[in-house]
Amino acid sequence: MNSEDIAAIYLEAVEIFVNHILYVRELYPLQIFKKHLVYNTPVFILSFPALKCYIANVLKTVEKMLENPNHEAFKLELIVYEHESKHLESYVIEMLPISLDLIQTTDQYLLEYEQQLRSALYKLAERCKKLPKLPHDSKFKLQIHTTQIAFQSLSHDVHYQEFPWLQTEVEHKEDASQKFSILPLARINKVGLKMQAQFYKF
Repeated sequence: MNSEDIAAIYLEAVEIFVNHILYVRELYPLQIFKKHLVYNTPVFILSFPALKCYIANVLKTVEKMLENPNHEAFKLELIVYEHESKHLESYVIEMLPISLDLIQTTDQYLLEYEQQLRSALYKLAERCKKLPKLPHDSKFKLQIHTTQIAFQSLSHDVHYQEFPWLQTEVEHKEDASQKFSILPLARINKVGLKMQAQFYKF
């Protein structure tokens, strides 16, 4: 197994988690999700073309960053919001540098990884059940947290001119008096993904 194979595994896991969050939080009607079986685990993937295209374009960028042999840890954040000044929930997936040794020496056939993935999806669904229902007009966006050098590389890459990335001018900050809770949701040690969620009171 080489670094490209592991990057593909990372990417598939990220796609599953993004869709799973949208599904369990019911951001969209459940009818637009289609059931798939991945690693013997049922997952629900968006079938609406515009949303699929948006997520696919983001994942294409994540893939490019993962394929960089010298990539440092970076994060993909899924933000649920009513409007730009009111974030409701934030799910952060941290992608650690690819470790060939970790896979090849401890879980060559990805059996433990498969089990960890199933467990993480189950835990996420169980914990989200306790959350209040989102407002009906809630939306989501995906944001990558990376270095200035990586951003410059993306912004000058001709392959991404149809889906350009912009640097955020102002970091989102909640009012100091607003309460929120932060919760570690999953860690898939066999590949190198960590995930946590932040829920604002609304």
